Amino acid sequence: MSAVRTVSIIIPTALSDADGPVAWAASELIEALRQRDVTAAIGEAPSSGLTVEVAGNGSGNDPYPQVAEAMALVRDGEHILAWGYDIRGIVYALTELADRVRNSLGDDLFEGTFPLVEQPTARIRSMARLFCAEEEDKVWFYDKQQWRDYLTMLASNRFNRFSLTLGMGYNYPYHNPWITDVYFYFPYPFLLKLDGYDIDVKELSAEERDDNLEMVRFIGREAAKRGLEFQLALWTQRYDFDDVPRANYTVRGVTDENLAPYCRDAITALLKHVPEITGLTFRVHVEGGIAEGEYGFWEEAFAGVAAAGRPVEIDMHGKGLDHKMIDIARKSGMPVAASPKYLAEHMGPPYHQSAIREKEYPPETARSEREQLSEGSRKFLRYSYGDLLSKDKDYKVIYRIWAGTQRVLLWGDPVFAAGYGKSSMFAGSDGVEWCEPQSFKGRMGTGMPGQRFNYQKHGLATRQDWRKYDYQYRVWGRLLYNPEAPRQSWMRWLDRECGDVAEACEQGLSFASRVLPLITLAHGPSASNNHYWPEIYTNLALVEGSGKRAYGFDMEGPTRFGNAPTFDSALFASPREYAELLLAGKPSHRYTPIDVANWLDEMARGCEEALAEARSAEDFGRAEPQRILTDVEILGGIARHFAEKFRAACWAELFIASKASVLIEPMLDHARRSVAAWQRLSAVSRGVYHDDLTYGPQSWLRGSWHARLPEMEAELLDLEALRGFGGTESVPATPAVEKAMSALRAQRPTMADPDTGAVIASFTGGEPLTISVPTEADEPPILHFRHVNQAERWQSMPLESGPDGYVGTIPSAYTRSDFHLQYFISLKRDGQSVLVPGLQADLANEPYFTALQR
Repeated sequence: MSAVRTVSIIIPTALSDADGPVAWAASELIEALRQRDVTAAIGEAPSSGLTVEVAGNGSGNDPYPQVAEAMALVRDGEHILAWGYDIRGIVYALTELADRVRNSLGDDLFEGTFPLVEQPTARIRSMARLFCAEEEDKVWFYDKQQWRDYLTMLASNRFNRFSLTLGMGYNYPYHNPWITDVYFYFPYPFLLKLDGYDIDVKELSAEERDDNLEMVRFIGREAAKRGLEFQLALWTQRYDFDDVPRANYTVRGVTDENLAPYCRDAITALLKHVPEITGLTFRVHVEGGIAEGEYGFWEEAFAGVAAAGRPVEIDMHGKGLDHKMIDIARKSGMPVAASPKYLAEHMGPPYHQSAIREKEYPPETARSEREQLSEGSRKFLRYSYGDLLSKDKDYKVIYRIWAGTQRVLLWGDPVFAAGYGKSSMFAGSDGVEWCEPQSFKGRMGTGMPGQRFNYQKHGLATRQDWRKYDYQYRVWGRLLYNPEAPRQSWMRWLDRECGDVAEACEQGLSFASRVLPLITLAHGPSASNNHYWPEIYTNLALVEGSGKRAYGFDMEGPTRFGNAPTFDSALFASPREYAELLLAGKPSHRYTPIDVANWLDEMARGCEEALAEARSAEDFGRAEPQRILTDVEILGGIARHFAEKFRAACWAELFIASKASVLIEPMLDHARRSVAAWQRLSAVSRGVYHDDLTYGPQSWLRGSWHARLPEMEAELLDLEALRGFGGTESVPATPAVEKAMSALRAQRPTMADPDTGAVIASFTGGEPLTISVPTEADEPPILHFRHVNQAERWQSMPLESGPDGYVGTIPSAYTRSDFHLQYFISLKRDGQSVLVPGLQADLANEPYFTALQR
């Protein structure tokens, strides 16, 4: 197609608000065309050139999806229709055209899929940016141009909500010696001076306080201009203002008597000063500074939301949330949302864990009165959706992915992103918010000038900190919106930035991005992002030794690698659990550490093959390929390290249980391979990244990959010394150990069978639910089922032979509940373990079926 030289954009009068999102999106397209030397303007159709006709839903009879935020692009020669069901849909259509123009490498600036018709899967697609470090975060907070660019990037990649997150830097507000950097920790006095309250920040000038409020107002205006919802997250409502001797700012004037009314009036004032705020997020458990059970405070706070005089969504963080609190929010008359964590304070594969850790079930008594819910009767809600997904809920459920797993290295897997797009709507949920890359950088007073970009190698730092993750935002946002998005929507950016290594970058980063989520799921020594950072892993010993300071508080029993629980106890076995089954001669229906190791090896091979292909390419040395492929090489090394560590842990657990000397050499062999892999990846990262990447003051929250190496090498020396265990006499292997060793060496992978014949889409509560499984098995399969309620435990029953396979019935007494059902089937086929549906090869699906209650 010949090159276009003039473009006219026709906008109906009803959509032509000069300050509205449609006008903004049209200006983005005009500017993109101007950069390509094309004359463009809003006006009548020209006699020559190309016309972009903007259209809204009109009569409602348009032949496109009749759902909010749907969009369509249709081309007929020199005419392009940019249609949207609503304003946001039109913004997506116009910014899609602008993106094509910016990234086009040929004569046809609009090259791409026509017609393109898309509609959202995840209703809420939110990105959270955290202010945690005055030293590093003020740079971006006050930079108006970075906000324009950043919010443009979000809107162009189909995000529909941005959350400015304040007060999330500390986990506990009482008697906490780590509280040092408190800028925005208790946010109100850093933004407002309220009449009637003698509350201020001693060291903060009135001019800086007013500048802060003006920046929030600016961010709100710019978000609204782009059609984004603007969420303000106010995570902390108090801390020990008079018991923080190391704090860099002093909050004065807060008392027990004036705290609640002050917060109420500050909330109202903020909402009136910033009318673009569409929602507020609150941490409603003890870590936000209000003891659990103090409902009176929240009645005041939510009244402050209502007093603003417009609908503002009250979003309550899930931990410690109970239905009384939800009812208090409901009675305010405001829209209500609950935002549980997706997978603890980390990131796993896209599906929601089918069971929580044993430690998360409620104890008989709470740890303290202040924590009567989060550490007591509602403990099951600490790290997952708990009992929030009742069939008749009248509030939104929006998951939050915390930045515990991956903070520094690039992420970008279209397959996983699409899986998240689907699973974020699980059982009536409403979407997902991701704490963006680098969240918690410089946390708890560890910010360093010039280190926001993490790089020390010249030429790799980007102009703005978030631009390193451009591809990550693109893949995440577009595939949350449409899991079936065309590949060209991310490849055109890679083609422009990476040249002839674009495909290698795509494939390598796709494999690399699955590494840390899988490790996190299968190895969970701590649910807290304050203690567990698998990306720059603090070593946990195979037998005994390193790791106790980092992980000891959150692990039950001995603090060693093989005893760390998984984050899905229904579907994954830890090395200790697997070794116990081997020694008992029992089969396991769960994925084993060997399955995990094999998956990690496949990911590592994918990374290594992409690197081998890229190194011979002409554009390998360009900055963007170097950023991507360096991280791919590090992540591939992490995959090799943990694959061998999981294998070593199985042998170590057999050794710990039996003391048989013959188990030492296999354990040592895998341990050596594990350390060697970390040595290789440390050599890659050294000189590229700073030696001290700070995400907190403790040793396990800062440092680098090569800083972790000495402890791993020291553990290897300790393991070598086990050769002399028990003196000069070796401990013989018992028959049970011999059988366990044979079974471990011969273990075949657990297979997945996506048997769609077992799918039940819906059921009627109070009626028996019959499930048929048209499959072959060595013996009757086991049906595992549970209400979609993490507070409950799984039930199981053997299926019976039927005319077309196997059949089982969940009794009416069980289906009579307030919840939907989920289930899976385990069986043996030709001696091999099979899960129905199980995880497919890309690990992006849900390994269970969900039946919705009618």
